[in-house]
Amino acid sequence: MNLAVKNIIQNICFSFALITNCTLIFLIIKRSPPKLGTYKYLMIFFSTVSTGYSFMEYFLNPLIFSYKDCFQVIAKVQFANPLVDRYLLYYGCGFCGVIMSMFVVHFVFRFFALERKGNLKYFEGWFFICWLAVPIFMGFIWAQTVLAFLHEDPESSEYMREILLQNYNLTIPEIMYVGVLYHKKTADGKDILNYKGIQGVCILGTIMTVCFVFIIYYGSLTYKRIKHLILEGRSEYTRKLQKQLYQALVLQTIIPVFFMIVPLSIYFFSPLFHLGFQIIGDVTTFTTALYPIIDPLPVIFVIDNYRNAVFEFFGCLKAAREVNINVTSSSVVN
Repeated sequence: MNLAVKNIIQNICFSFALITNCTLIFLIIKRSPPKLGTYKYLMIFFSTVSTGYSFMEYFLNPLIFSYKDCFQVIAKVQFANPLVDRYLLYYGCGFCGVIMSMFVVHFVFRFFALERKGNLKYFEGWFFICWLAVPIFMGFIWAQTVLAFLHEDPESSEYMREILLQNYNLTIPEIMYVGVLYHKKTADGKDILNYKGIQGVCILGTIMTVCFVFIIYYGSLTYKRIKHLILEGRSEYTRKLQKQLYQALVLQTIIPVFFMIVPLSIYFFSPLFHLGFQIIGDVTTFTTALYPIIDPLPVIFVIDNYRNAVFEFFGCLKAAREVNINVTSSSVVN
């Protein structure tokens, strides 16, 4: 993908991500159902992190590079002190760890809320702060892993030098990068595996896998619990709200799976088998930029209060009501 086209896509995506996430935050504050409780603060935190992730992508404007035996996340040097650029890149990558683990916290909360055994007390006061700290801590672990295992090295610089200059007109001194060159050459020309880089990728893969397992586990428990709501005589309003929240949460999980986890997994591991192609990097660039735009949409359009507010803003709901009233009036007359 041409650098100019990539930059345009990332800038447009940032603008739309800002609109969708700020809209959701406004709706959560102004139009949340009374029964939503503490969960609305989790959703605000979620949207704030998505906005931060999108801003970091806009600011760093990274090139997601995949070539034969290596993958690298590349950004241009912007500050006089290169350490500032490097740490911004390291901790910008850490947003992936934050987002992955946030879904776990969301699913645990939803299950506790439906279980009705008093466990929601663990989401109040200082406990709530601790739950919010979990994604931040996982993001820190992700960033530290990148720093320790996926940092720049001379072999990677030499491996990329010619292709970066040829395809993107970039030179090594004007960039910073993180990633792995899986296969390196010894002094006598033998091909050896980069075990340090593989360890780093395995740590990141483990974080994604553990989060995914917890999501599946608590998601299945939540689904079973919702099916039993009718048998327990809950009000229709409560059942409907819980179903809407669960549907939104499922959609918000499917989105990062297909827009982040799957593309990143392919991006991480394909060069290990000499299958690194720039089309993989381009697709990953596109999907990760789209993610913060699409992620708030399920909540906005699945939960009635938020959807109706949006339709009211654009006049759709009012028009629909007027049509309904006219049809009803005509029926009465006839």
